[in-house]
Amino acid sequence: MKACLLRDGKVVALPPTPFAVLCALVRQPGVLLTKNALLDEVWGHQFVSDSVLKTVISELRTLLEDDARQPSFIETVSRRGYRFIAAVNTSPGSSRGAARVAASASHRTPSFIGRKEELSRLHRAWDGACSGRCEVVWVAGEPGIGKSSLIEQFLGSLGDDVVCARGQCMEHYGNGEPYLPVLEALAELCRFDSGVTALLHAVAPSWLLQLPWLSSAEQRDALRSELPRVDLDRMLREMGEVLDRYTEGRPLLLVTEDLHWSDRSTIRLIDYVARRRGTSRLMWLSTFRPAEVIALDHPLNRVRHELRLHGMCEEIMLDPFTEAEVAEYVAEHLSSLAGDEAFIRALHERTDGVPLFVASLTNEVVARAARDADSLPQLADLPVPTHLTAIIDHYIAKLGTEQRALLSAAAVCGVEFRASTVSHALDRDGVWVGQACEELAREQLWLRGPRLHDGSRAPEQPYSFRHALFRQVLYERTAPLARAQLHRKVRAALEKERAAGVPVTAAELHVYACKPPGGMDIEPSENPAGPEREALIQTSTVPPYLSGPGCEDCPVGRRMLVRDGSGQTERPGLDLRQGSVAGVW
Repeated sequence: MKACLLRDGKVVALPPTPFAVLCALVRQPGVLLTKNALLDEVWGHQFVSDSVLKTVISELRTLLEDDARQPSFIETVSRRGYRFIAAVNTSPGSSRGAARVAASASHRTPSFIGRKEELSRLHRAWDGACSGRCEVVWVAGEPGIGKSSLIEQFLGSLGDDVVCARGQCMEHYGNGEPYLPVLEALAELCRFDSGVTALLHAVAPSWLLQLPWLSSAEQRDALRSELPRVDLDRMLREMGEVLDRYTEGRPLLLVTEDLHWSDRSTIRLIDYVARRRGTSRLMWLSTFRPAEVIALDHPLNRVRHELRLHGMCEEIMLDPFTEAEVAEYVAEHLSSLAGDEAFIRALHERTDGVPLFVASLTNEVVARAARDADSLPQLADLPVPTHLTAIIDHYIAKLGTEQRALLSAAAVCGVEFRASTVSHALDRDGVWVGQACEELAREQLWLRGPRLHDGSRAPEQPYSFRHALFRQVLYERTAPLARAQLHRKVRAALEKERAAGVPVTAAELHVYACKPPGGMDIEPSENPAGPEREALIQTSTVPPYLSGPGCEDCPVGRRMLVRDGSGQTERPGLDLRQGSVAGVW
């Protein structure tokens, strides 16, 4: 009973919400569905803005490789809604009428990149559930890392006879409805198997009351007379009994996504199911974002650590793509640049290997190349795609005033920065800045802590932004006047640090003597005297796709030769740092 999207017999990874929107459109091909109609059908009566729907439609177009300007699948009707325009055939072999969409021959299903070990761990957990164990598995990672894609690939590999019930957690601004994703999964299970309703009536009446459409008014009145109030502890015991009895006949795969938005009752239920000594042949598979769990002090953080300590769950943390995996993705989607190591390296650097970022920028390069086949796409010139900007803006909006001021100053410093530089630039206490940076690093969203190198004599190791694209959007969201002021303050801070003996090169100071993006003039710094005037020497050419906007005196891709009293030392690392200051990376 798995719900999935297939293309040429292969599973296309699609998260639950975009899948629900696609199903709503496909059920009425050629019919205009208004925004309100889609919001009501997919999100029910919860308050969700039009921007959320727009983001989901953008995700669908990316996965379907559909051009919004010349659509083959989803057409936008300005200010009104959306229409599914591809031909739809109904398969007579399915009692539920599975819809088959006639796609053009040019569309092909992309292969699944990497994650072999993670898939193997999921299959071992499922084998354990089939053999009589209760398996609780978390798939964790940052936004866009591929959690939903991994689950879709796993589900597609299990076959059609697996019973899978899915529930989606929703971001809420209060306590939220208790057991929301579990109730959604339970309702899906009841639609698939009518015997589940009878089982709920027999052993879990509290749960049956939460699904009123499964019983008549008379039955509900009788249940309310027996249960004057809903007891959440009783609901734990009832669900344990339901799982034991249902899985006597066949194993069950329960999937709950975005558990970082879950209500507390659902977390208690997972904890209870993992600890109880039942006989459930159950695999409970969930996804969450560690950064939000840590930042919000979500109860899931404590539960996951306790269950892992006692060996009662398995946590699969997804890493970004390696450079080789980025190359594999590019080879499939942009074969003309598949062998270009410099392009692959630059794409990996700019996206940090996050699959969603890799896919979005690659699609942008493909789109530009299609519009102008004679010119080589310039990676550094590409803006952050709109749907990625919306995601990053969401996290910027969650920052406190002081956190945003700190990160804005750090963004001017570059992808890497010293806490002392930010402290001087903001005229804030160094201890406070250091503690604030440590807190942001622990949240695992904005910053990485200093990398400690054996034998390093540097008095202070730098922090770094976890994602160059996050830094770029934050930099661009800083008003031009404020940005120009920060450039002046950072330059003054670096000069002050240099006077105090901190190793700051003339090349770094020179960057802040240039005009920053945004057009605001910066007062020229004093020119370095003596041998240091020869600090900037161009020694290599720049590939076209690495060239981009920035000050004329500091083009991206230059290598620096820093002269000192002992001779010449090549500093190839400054090219990317310099580019990041100019807002390119």
